[in-house]
Amino acid sequence: MTFKKAGWIWLDSAVSCDEHAEFIDTLVKKDNETYTLAISCDTDYSLFINEELAEFGQYADYPHYKVYDSVDITKHLSDGENRIKIIVWYSGAETSTHVTGTPLLIYEVTDSNDCPVIWSSEDTLSRLSPEYLQHQNILISSQLGLSFGKRVGFSGEDAFKKSRIIPGTALPGHIRPVKKLKLLDRAEARVCSQGAFKYTCSRGTGIDMQHADLSFMFIQMLNGRCPFNPRFPRVDPIHMKNSLEESEGIYFLIDLENETSGFIEFEIELQEDARVDIGWGEHLSDGRCRTAAINFSCTFDVAKGRHMCTDTFRRVGCRYIQFFIHSKEAIIYYAGMRPTVYPLTVKKPDSGNLLRDTIYEVCENTLINCMHEHYEDCPSREQAMYTLDSRNQMLCGYYCFNEREFARASLRLIAEGMGNDKLLDLCFPATIKPTIPSYTLAYYIQMSEYIEHTHDITLAEEVYDKLCVMLNNFTDNLCPNGLFRNLPSSDRIWNFYEWQPTLMGEDDGRYVKAGFDAPLNAYLSLALKSMSFISRALWKEDDAAYYSEIREKLNHALLSYFYDEEKGLFFTREGDDRERYSVFTNAICCLALEGKLPGGNNVLKIVAADGDCGLGFDVIPSTLSMLSFRYDALLLCDRNGYRDMILDEIDRNYLHMLRNNATSFWETILGDNDIIGVCGSLCHGWSALPVYYYEKLCDRI
Repeated sequence: MTFKKAGWIWLDSAVSCDEHAEFIDTLVKKDNETYTLAISCDTDYSLFINEELAEFGQYADYPHYKVYDSVDITKHLSDGENRIKIIVWYSGAETSTHVTGTPLLIYEVTDSNDCPVIWSSEDTLSRLSPEYLQHQNILISSQLGLSFGKRVGFSGEDAFKKSRIIPGTALPGHIRPVKKLKLLDRAEARVCSQGAFKYTCSRGTGIDMQHADLSFMFIQMLNGRCPFNPRFPRVDPIHMKNSLEESEGIYFLIDLENETSGFIEFEIELQEDARVDIGWGEHLSDGRCRTAAINFSCTFDVAKGRHMCTDTFRRVGCRYIQFFIHSKEAIIYYAGMRPTVYPLTVKKPDSGNLLRDTIYEVCENTLINCMHEHYEDCPSREQAMYTLDSRNQMLCGYYCFNEREFARASLRLIAEGMGNDKLLDLCFPATIKPTIPSYTLAYYIQMSEYIEHTHDITLAEEVYDKLCVMLNNFTDNLCPNGLFRNLPSSDRIWNFYEWQPTLMGEDDGRYVKAGFDAPLNAYLSLALKSMSFISRALWKEDDAAYYSEIREKLNHALLSYFYDEEKGLFFTREGDDRERYSVFTNAICCLALEGKLPGGNNVLKIVAADGDCGLGFDVIPSTLSMLSFRYDALLLCDRNGYRDMILDEIDRNYLHMLRNNATSFWETILGDNDIIGVCGSLCHGWSALPVYYYEKLCDRI
């Protein structure tokens, strides 16, 4: 479908960041007619037909790569006249998940003959939405972007006006490459704590909730007839009433009993107008959600009476949600979440091994929570797509979801993120600094694995020129010793490899200077191997031979420069930390050299032990994020010898997380106490790798 009559429009007023614009139109439904809506915007949209939510969710795209939805809306229409309302949220904030463009909307509805019925134009009526608190610009974090404030039950006073045409912007040229998200029914939830609260500061909603005085009360003190730990949904509402004079209102926390991604929703009846502050998180280590380190919070101003309250713009990932009601009486009909998921066919594991089947299922929940418009590293802290993180998710998804379409679309989106320096940006879609050079090289591994698992070469054909440009940027700058000299750390360059000392791009406050890094050159070797494979798949034999020749010379230099014959190990870089050997560096060097290691080496010993194995060296272990490099190095060298060891280690590490109440798997084995500190993710896509290795090592593939 193409737009025949529609144009880009916006409010006829000065543009401001963080505004929700409301556009209305009227569609008259004819008998036996079908209607298709094409729509695109910046930043996000929700469509209401006769005040009922019909569609939501702009695909995450770039201003230069605009994507539109094409959806059949017939089932949402009533006979005769229908009121069409589109609310568009323009963020205006550069984040890890969004590239700021011009605030705009385009829509067009066509009938079964593909004739336009209604379309966006200057005659479209619009205004600032009275349902939202406008222009707050309150950050959750620089990664996630803005939070929101909503008004429920209050009438709008701003009059509608004609819209303004946005000239000089090309029409969206790409139809949504993946399925639309599903909005599920209300999730089950359990009230796990409640009582009275009083704020002790006024520093923003998240901080205020974190530092509030909480007076725990048994639920019967708020509602004498309520059972312990009441659950939602429920037939009878919970009528909470607090008589403490010194308190500010009622608080309660709910447990979704599973890591969940979606839109917060609650239904409440108030005796007076009141503000409801909401926070969310993945644990209750502080006796409440941790909302101060990252501002996991939003606010609803709710009018007197009974109201259903939700928002379909800010998706959250969490297990726990807390409600602070600035009133001493409230009737709660529901409090929890509407899960928002990508449609998938989920494999039911049935190996006969209860532990492994449980780990497999929890991995699937981890992956599901990290898939929406594109892959996400985590649903709580970032919701951003990285190359290396998404590689793990793709490898798992090929098997447990039999998924191809989503991987292709994500890889295509990544290709649009090449910067002027011929490196991929850090996240997609985003233009934030910095970038990680090794992550650009990881993209080649993903692309070759995509071809291996799908036999689809059309994507590689589409982006082949970019693949050549980016890789040649490395190979054209090899030094006389045959290695690539890393770029010194800067606002743009982050020489990161893993969340471990000597591998994070910054150690003890000292940024990595220009020099030679073994991991980066090993990544380059693997990228060259992948590019040779891609070239051969496209019958570009000359290119394949060219990249293979460069790789052969690079591998010789890698071994000559970084291998310490005395220790039998690869060091990461020259300098003060040379004697601090890492498992990751040795694993990826082993892979780059295809296991062709000098005799007497200790590489497999430390990789298998994941650290010092009695050699007396300082060996830095690996993390969950790099399991694939470590395990693949061992399997490459001796599959039969290391198979059981790898399976046993996966069982042991993931059982540890299950015993610690995990319903999704963590960023690192330390959970919320990991190196990221108070922001540690308890649902991280890269940690679902057991799916891949159970399939690979248990004779399932």
